[in-house]
Amino acid sequence: MNIKKIYVIILILVLVLFLSLSALSKCSSTAAGNNTAEPGEEEDTVEDESGDGAAGDRNGTGTGAEKDYQIAYFQVGSEESSMHFEHRVAKIIAIRPDGSDENVIYTDLNEKYDLSRIYGVSPDSSKISCGFYEGGRGAYGTLSVIDVITGEMKAVKEFDYTDSESMEMMANIYGRHVWSNDSKNIAYETVINPYADNFSDGGISVNNINTGDISEINVNMEEFSLENEVFLDPVLFSADDGQLFNILRTRNPKMEEGVVLDYFTRNEKLVTVDISSGVASEILDISQFDGMEASFDNFNLFTQQNKIVFHVLGDFEEDGDIWICDSNGSNLTRLTDDAELREQQPSILDMPDSSGLITYVGVGRYGTIASNFNAGNIYIMNMDGSGKVEIDHEVDASKPIFSPDGRYVAFIGYVFDEALENIQSRQIVVYDNQSGEIRVVVSGPGIFNLIGWIEAVK
Repeated sequence: MNIKKIYVIILILVLVLFLSLSALSKCSSTAAGNNTAEPGEEEDTVEDESGDGAAGDRNGTGTGAEKDYQIAYFQVGSEESSMHFEHRVAKIIAIRPDGSDENVIYTDLNEKYDLSRIYGVSPDSSKISCGFYEGGRGAYGTLSVIDVITGEMKAVKEFDYTDSESMEMMANIYGRHVWSNDSKNIAYETVINPYADNFSDGGISVNNINTGDISEINVNMEEFSLENEVFLDPVLFSADDGQLFNILRTRNPKMEEGVVLDYFTRNEKLVTVDISSGVASEILDISQFDGMEASFDNFNLFTQQNKIVFHVLGDFEEDGDIWICDSNGSNLTRLTDDAELREQQPSILDMPDSSGLITYVGVGRYGTIASNFNAGNIYIMNMDGSGKVEIDHEVDASKPIFSPDGRYVAFIGYVFDEALENIQSRQIVVYDNQSGEIRVVVSGPGIFNLIGWIEAVK
């Protein structure tokens, strides 16, 4: 064997040895990595198939930590041990979509004042905002937050005039409030003399629910006409929480033969306000929606696409539709156009990609009880208006809300008396987006309202 052949054989042997050692090293590293896991970690990575909509973060991506969700609803009844008027007692109750694990999260049974307003669930599904009020004289009110896991209640903003001579509420939160996207802040408008004829705007505040710090926004509204009394009611935080979207309401007199009989407010504009500078900019004006005495409301924000979804309603039997536009007001588009329905109450499933879903109520335009109570059938569609699905429940329904993982739509159903004049009972209902099943989760005369989806109480 010559020298050249010997060198070739040696080179081949060295190469084989190198590849073998490399493969052995990779196998050892993989085994070592697997051995560092705690017992049970492998089971935790398996996608939940229980049907309770537990997997995924609040935007329905399935990429965040697994969460389990329940439906929260508001129930009002009476108990002998209650010290409230006529032994009234209010409860916030959580229940799973299959009707199991019903539990009371909070009750005002031992509270001095009435739990009488439920505002909404925080974006991270961990808290419910609400209000306590002194029912007889209206001299006390709060904005409070309830932790859904611990049941702990914290008063964030208090209005207490029980020791004043007039015993009247001199200031209060006007309308609704809105959660920031990071679930740390609540924005609201204050009204001065809320129960008097001379009530007026008290400004917008942003309250940090963890520290209790309150920031007053100095709104610059010089560009807007202030012929009527104006109120700014926050409805949305911007995607980065740096701005507030607000409904601009005007207070207008009801006149008859030159005499002011009463006053009414109307949603005239959608306005953004920079939280730091207070600079205000007009986004939408109600005059853009021609042909009826319209008002707009129920604003929702697709955070990734920066698009706003809302409804526009005319007076009573006039039309109503779901609209969408960019967050600066451009690309205004009507998504629904059924002349027989007043489409309203949109709620969204905010996805982190280019998709997104909208659910809403279609109320029949025929002057019946459904129109009076703003109830009808529930619909689901894509954010561009395509792929419409009708949920035809056995009773008129209202207030649809997506579960954070997108598995279900919860809504409230109304059972009327024989004369179709009064609500006899209410249902909490869920629609399964995967199977198409409709299930009445709970029903009864004491159910007052659907609150939304919360993190499940373990």
